[in-house]
Amino acid sequence: MKLFTTRTQHIWLFGPTQLIIVCVVIFPLIWAIYISLTDYSPVVSPAKNFVGLKNFIQVFKDDRFIDSLGRMAIYSGFGVAIQVVLGTALALAFVKYIKSGLMRAALIIISLLPMMMAEVVAAQMWYLLVSAAGTFNNILISLRLKPIEWLGKDMALGTVMLADIWQWTGLTLLIVFAARISVPEDLYESAELDGASEWLILRKITLPYLATPVAIAALLRFMDSYKYLDKVFIMTYGGPGTATELPTFYAYLVGFSYFKIGYAAAMSWIFGIGAVLAMLIFWQLMKGKRTGGTR
Repeated sequence: MKLFTTRTQHIWLFGPTQLIIVCVVIFPLIWAIYISLTDYSPVVSPAKNFVGLKNFIQVFKDDRFIDSLGRMAIYSGFGVAIQVVLGTALALAFVKYIKSGLMRAALIIISLLPMMMAEVVAAQMWYLLVSAAGTFNNILISLRLKPIEWLGKDMALGTVMLADIWQWTGLTLLIVFAARISVPEDLYESAELDGASEWLILRKITLPYLATPVAIAALLRFMDSYKYLDKVFIMTYGGPGTATELPTFYAYLVGFSYFKIGYAAAMSWIFGIGAVLAMLIFWQLMKGKRTGGTR
């Protein structure tokens, strides 16, 4: 009787959870696959005519989508790399040069504050800073310098990337700092007694121990970057022209401005699968390097 009661409790416990997962995750995915195989456009017609792989084939012929992938590669490559390198450098500097625990805690909290902001708030704040009459240009004018077109065609993508670096570098800092203080201090003491240089200690002790945490931080930021939309939407709306139009924003325009829902769904699936494959390849490469280093 007790066993039956326990099983009944498990059914009541996991049943609603599984139902929520099905409703919130699995059903939308199945629906998106179905829609991607149709020409569904609610403005033109409520009908969902089956077109097979036509939408998927068309995506690979879409120059605008291909160009957006190039911009995504720049953002995910340089943007995430800068966040990871800068966050790692700050974490190591905090451990090496800041001896006061209270000061370390204060600096880490300050570094994490941008991350606690909603994306919309951070984007609006940076827009007010970099707009033509924004704070940055007012400072330049007060110094008798020429204002900069922060959101112009040549600089817009870099400016949006800068806002994202400012907000999310703290994530890498937190992960790497936690990993660094867990490295046994005996290793550093022994290396110093043997006369090892700081560069050798960094290369032979610190970096091998931090390889996996740094890879995890990079992977987390890449996973977040591939669905990047908020700052582009608020700061530039994909412009000027298509200078900051990333695949997610283009898919948003296709689906909710042009109302080509079937085509937008196919685009999202292609981009999503590509992002997953890129993450798997990156993780396997990092895993291979770590294994090779261990040997």
